[in-house]
Amino acid sequence: MQENSKTQGITTFGSCIIRAPADAASLTFSILRLGKRPRDAFSSVRETIKSLRKYFARATIDDVGSSRVTMTQEFQYSGGERKFIGYEAKVGFHVVLKDLDRIEEVLIGIIDAGVNVVESVVFQTRNLKELRKTARVRAVESAREKAEIYCKAAGVGVGRVLSIEDVNPDSLRGGESHVKWAVDSDDAAEVRAFDPGAISVNGAVKVSYAIVTQG
Repeated sequence: MQENSKTQGITTFGSCIIRAPADAASLTFSILRLGKRPRDAFSSVRETIKSLRKYFARATIDDVGSSRVTMTQEFQYSGGERKFIGYEAKVGFHVVLKDLDRIEEVLIGIIDAGVNVVESVVFQTRNLKELRKTARVRAVESAREKAEIYCKAAGVGVGRVLSIEDVNPDSLRGGESHVKWAVDSDDAAEVRAFDPGAISVNGAVKVSYAIVTQG
């Protein structure tokens, strides 16, 4: 068998989704305070920060990040007119919890301490790098298997790899990252129930192969 130089080869798409249980949670929240004067807003935020840090100490939460305190002027629209209502001071916090059973407890604790905006609670996996590597390897295997099926049906063989193109799997469905909630996969896999809260790590690729024919 030899490669037919007159053909363009075959290009197949392969993908893989690995569903993994979450082992961490990322909490993002803020303290917002409104005051008639800047010093009033700043003072109120700082007092709440003290209360929040005391809670972190009591709850032995040490994986905490925070932003600097910022300030904006706030207005209210009424009857088509814009009315100045004061200065709003804001500081944001980010906490990573490795004990998922504590999420409810911590949310209640930070709100009791004075937090008034909870932006997000996102489940994560600390094994993302290895899981993504495995998903990409399986995506290539899927593309190869598909190429072999097509070529066998056409009575030809799969030759050497001509090109490999990495594909962001979430771009196919409007996502923005390699981690998302579980979705359908192009990969042939066993259909079974899974945890709706599982983290899905995706891999996708386009691979072009030369076609080999008898002769």
